Amino acid sequence: MVPSVAPTPIVFVRGAGTRYRAVVRRSDGVVLELDGGGYNKVGGPVDRVPHDLAHFVVEDRLGLVAGLWGVIAAGGLFDHTRVVAGRQPPHAARRGQAVVDAAGDRLSQAEMLVRAVADADRDGRPRNVAALRTAVGPRWWDPAITTDRLDAACRGLRESAAAWDALRPGDHLTVTWEHPAPPELGGRGRGHRHGRRRR
Repeated sequence: MVPSVAPTPIVFVRGAGTRYRAVVRRSDGVVLELDGGGYNKVGGPVDRVPHDLAHFVVEDRLGLVAGLWGVIAAGGLFDHTRVVAGRQPPHAARRGQAVVDAAGDRLSQAEMLVRAVADADRDGRPRNVAALRTAVGPRWWDPAITTDRLDAACRGLRESAAAWDALRPGDHLTVTWEHPAPPELGGRGRGHRHGRRRR
């Protein structure tokens, strides 16, 4: 497992058409790449944002430290991730799967919340926590979600959609995952700092 103490930069590279890829440099020096093409509908003049970027925004703003990006930063490996640089430690695949297994249902929770927050922004409900709670149901709800956090997530989605729309194929957008990994993923505790975005 790779405790996510150091900030983890994630570079989203725009491809042709709807394609994109995300390049992640973990704190142990391993570089991973994820290919994507899915988008989430959001509100605002630019009405869509890459799905994996939406995951970053929502997980970061809501403090979902065991979602997609928290798991990857902590050393988790998925079928759609591949190592493109760096030296993996022995038994990396087994350890990566152990991180994914430790996250458990919280990966599904993050998926549900990303969709629900994007829908809330699309439908003009950026501060309606009660409606969001109803949309995801009690199983996937996180009681740490507040009105301010939801509003920050919705604003982040719109800002990211606009920034992405301004890119040409080959251009990139860089964000930074700054939440320490929780103990169950091999870290020291739960953090709530917002990640950063830069072009």
